[in-house]
Amino acid sequence: MGRCGGLAVYVTSHGFGHLNRSVAVINRMPTDIPVTVRCHPNLFAHWRERLRRPAELEAHVSDVGALNPPGDSNATDGEATLAMAGRVHAEAIARVDAEAAKLRDEGTAAVLCDVPPVPLVAARRAGVPGFLLANFTWADIYAPYAKVLGSEAADFVAAMRRDYRQATALFRAEPALRMSELAPTIEVGMVVTPGRNRRDELVKQLGLSPAVKLVYFYVGRYGQANLGWERLARLQSRGIHFVGFHEAPVGPLANLHAIEPTEWTGADLAASADAIVAKAGYGTTCEAMVSGTPMIYPPRTGFAEHRALDRALRSWGGGVPASARAFAEFRLDSHLNKALAMKPGPPPFAADGAGRVAERLAQTCRSTPPRRVQ
Repeated sequence: MGRCGGLAVYVTSHGFGHLNRSVAVINRMPTDIPVTVRCHPNLFAHWRERLRRPAELEAHVSDVGALNPPGDSNATDGEATLAMAGRVHAEAIARVDAEAAKLRDEGTAAVLCDVPPVPLVAARRAGVPGFLLANFTWADIYAPYAKVLGSEAADFVAAMRRDYRQATALFRAEPALRMSELAPTIEVGMVVTPGRNRRDELVKQLGLSPAVKLVYFYVGRYGQANLGWERLARLQSRGIHFVGFHEAPVGPLANLHAIEPTEWTGADLAASADAIVAKAGYGTTCEAMVSGTPMIYPPRTGFAEHRALDRALRSWGGGVPASARAFAEFRLDSHLNKALAMKPGPPPFAADGAGRVAERLAQTCRSTPPRRVQ
């Protein structure tokens, strides 16, 4: 058999959930299929931490996701988001023919997008199958803001929807919005890398008693100085210790432990902890459900994806929603009591989506021989 055509993967720079979801697929791709990841270069180091097979990394930006107001990573600034997203989209469309030519010239056999739309247009123009891996589209997120902002914003959202409809197929990753306008749709369940329970190793590394309660903790990377850190510290008296990837911005806390992401993944922490305190993003939600670890989470204002994630966590039986005020002030004693007493069942969706997606992509790549570059 001749050499396989390559897979080009375009991943949004908005958050780590998309990176973690895409890398779960890439790590399951056969190593004889060349893979190129195109994303914002500030994520390259994180890709290298998570990739388990060879892949080229190239700089590419064609979407912006959602912008948060200063100091609030749980809300979306709709006006600023659409203004920047519109500019970036227009610039990407202006380059789309060049991107299509690159796909043809490099012998690309398939394109996977999570979740920028413009590369799907490039794939269509290049005659290459273009697959969308998503539980929402940016058009779904932007539409409510566009209704308020007027016709120009609405036209932009309509243009994005047309771009998404260039996909050969949608891999619909649960928990998901309907996205019924995108067809054909391939239901794949959750796309997640299950973590390993390394609790004994973690307790020993942190120098803690095996009897402590461990809570995987992630509330964002910036603008968190005004949160109720003193209440978090007081929970040490109950034998509750928090572990994550960032120190408190107010200074060290005896029961908040930051560990190296080169040695641990969020999935491993989820599988090793007794509970999770985090905002409900796609990756964290799936990691909680597949590991059976109850999760305390705040509302997420103005982000349509949150409805699907919240519904899944509640139906699973391990979700503990907190009010925005309780979460911001870390008034979480009662929430922790509830979470630590829970014994949730299996996740509401199949957890083998990454393998399903990789299998379909491998079939496509192997059935499309690479073009000769003249």
